[in-house]
Amino acid sequence: MMSFLSVRWFGALALLSALFVAVMFVGLALTPDAVRARNEAGQFDAAASRERLVRILGDETPHPVDSAAEDVVRERLLQEIVALGFKPEVRDTFACRPQPRGPLVDCARVRNIVFSVGPGNGPAILAAAHYDSVTAAPGASDDGIGVSVWLQIASMISREQLTRRVIFLFSDGEEPGLLGAYAFGADDPLIASVESLVNLEARGSRGPAIFFESNQPNADSIAAFSDAPRPIANSVMADVYALLSNSSDVTALTRPGLDVLNIAVLDGLEDYHTPQDNIASQDLRSVQHMGDVALSVVRRLAGERDADVVTPMVYTDVASRAFIAAPSWVGQAALAVCALIAGFAFWRAGTVGRWSALAAPVLAIVVAGIVAFGFGFLLSALRPGADYGFAHPEPARAWCIFSALFGAVVSLCMLRGERSPAQTLAGAMMWFAALGGGLSFFLPGISILFAIPAALFALGALIALAWRPAGVVGAWLAAFAALVIWAPLLSLIELALGFEMPFALALIGAMMILPWLGLIGQVRGEGRWRELVSVCALGLVASFALSAITPSMSEARPRSLNITYFVNTSDNEARVLAGSAERELPQTLAGGFRPELILPGDRFNTWAAAAPVEPIAAPALEDIVVSQENGERVVRARLAMNGAYRAILRIPMAAEPLRANVNGVLTDFADTGGDSAEFMNLACQGRACDGATIEVALGASAQGEWYMIGQFPGRISAASEVLRARRGSTATPIQGGDGTTTLTRFVPN
Repeated sequence: MMSFLSVRWFGALALLSALFVAVMFVGLALTPDAVRARNEAGQFDAAASRERLVRILGDETPHPVDSAAEDVVRERLLQEIVALGFKPEVRDTFACRPQPRGPLVDCARVRNIVFSVGPGNGPAILAAAHYDSVTAAPGASDDGIGVSVWLQIASMISREQLTRRVIFLFSDGEEPGLLGAYAFGADDPLIASVESLVNLEARGSRGPAIFFESNQPNADSIAAFSDAPRPIANSVMADVYALLSNSSDVTALTRPGLDVLNIAVLDGLEDYHTPQDNIASQDLRSVQHMGDVALSVVRRLAGERDADVVTPMVYTDVASRAFIAAPSWVGQAALAVCALIAGFAFWRAGTVGRWSALAAPVLAIVVAGIVAFGFGFLLSALRPGADYGFAHPEPARAWCIFSALFGAVVSLCMLRGERSPAQTLAGAMMWFAALGGGLSFFLPGISILFAIPAALFALGALIALAWRPAGVVGAWLAAFAALVIWAPLLSLIELALGFEMPFALALIGAMMILPWLGLIGQVRGEGRWRELVSVCALGLVASFALSAITPSMSEARPRSLNITYFVNTSDNEARVLAGSAERELPQTLAGGFRPELILPGDRFNTWAAAAPVEPIAAPALEDIVVSQENGERVVRARLAMNGAYRAILRIPMAAEPLRANVNGVLTDFADTGGDSAEFMNLACQGRACDGATIEVALGASAQGEWYMIGQFPGRISAASEVLRARRGSTATPIQGGDGTTTLTRFVPN
């Protein structure tokens, strides 16, 4: 009993508790600073930026590309630019962009807005944001925040002496496929002078402005960001983003040699692309932080000539209060040296318990990963289709953290032997540095996250050769550095990815705890470990149980769900659809739906309920002419939208679609992705699509059935209106929102 209640036991428990609390609530440390009551000369004015956005958005009607609502927003935006003393130009063009990640070509009429500040010609900085929204959202944060921030910055730097001019681009058609940016990057004469690109985006409505994407080599971009206030960035986030399917205007604008800084607000995902993306939900602190960061970056870039340094850099912020960067090779070299020093310290610690000390860090990571994977799999089985970490992420975050802590104490318990605390410290840091070095070959940006704690430990170990206490000091400094650097990374990854891969969060947590492993053992001493294992296991099970019963949607964080009236005009059948059947339905809608494959080429079922057929004029190809030309089969027609906002022509791959020409814009289907798809898709959205001329070149004579899909956002049928009322306040429309979709089957001949 005395052992259980010993000071050492309480010390170890207190240390584990402190680690849990620090990681659990680290997101609070990333909260932007309070809005300044008074701005000094040269400081960004968030209130003025917000007031301008309020005037631009007016009644906050969604304003998708080539819509009447967008005409109104564009006119207000132009008025604001003129009022600031600039002369904006509208670049009006019809654009088609092949999507590199899927078998789709998107087309629309786009109207980009450009104006510039500084020298009249010469090298330039491109300051970009998009001003269109999705059809379901007002777009206050996505991307009204970027537009309003750039307008405020333009008014400020117009009174400053600039070495390079700043071209402001407010692109159109970003939401359907980066169309405005694609057109600007391909054809606009201004693009040739652009040396640096700063893009402002939002995937939420609050939180800090995060520098999440850059170019390679990135030395000039990192130098430009280095003086940013409250910097939040690390190079591994940029590496991970490059592997994801996400994209922004940067994807369409980037080219070799262009310095890129992509900055975005990520928190508040529940508002993204929904009616809640309005002025009321936008955090003014986020506007201020994005403005402060963007202003600092643009001043640095526009105030000096392009240094043209071609060095790949690794970088990280430290608690959003400091920013550290180094050449990539330095990070890898430092890890190699630190691993050797830690290995030397490990070997000097003695032979007794050596191998158990060496195995403990590996066992800690393995146990954490297995436990988190098992719990995640079990939750998916218990709650199929439920995004259990969305409305209330705290329980899911807790069991991911407990998985890492559980792995640490289990490894120390199972392999305690007769090893010394010094052995465990050095062994854990040797593995920490070695893991960082190995991972850096796949994710080069990750090296600095390992190198800083490893270097502190190695420095302490070297000094300890002359002054023994330095080893302990270095170990504690390394552990705190790991916590300060890695805990915010966990929070950012949670914002970016959610809990789709909880084992990855647990593994990152376990790696963060490695520098603490020896300190936990040192604090606990030689007493029993079973009680600490039991405490961690209890926390793990309790937080898992909370995840299993906590609602996945709430009024504060409603889950996305569109109610769509669907009509198959060829078969004269109708359904009401309620999103992917991979996700659970709200209880208020459960019971009336069953999973069905709705559209040809679909790979996943949709929740569908039978509905009466209402007469709807669907979009169609008219005046079809088919001819044989130069060994190809060419289909020419005119597109009649019949009131649809978006029409998608679905062409069977068996017909070997080669090229498309829409309103005179030629696109090669070979530039799209999705080689294993069953259909090639050609989409057109907006008013310019009505009457558009379409020409499709095919390589095979096989005809097969084609399909025309029509989308009518906001067109509500009587059948869907009943179910919309039952959706409840814990679900919300998203992207295209509620509306009507039609499907028409035909054979062009």
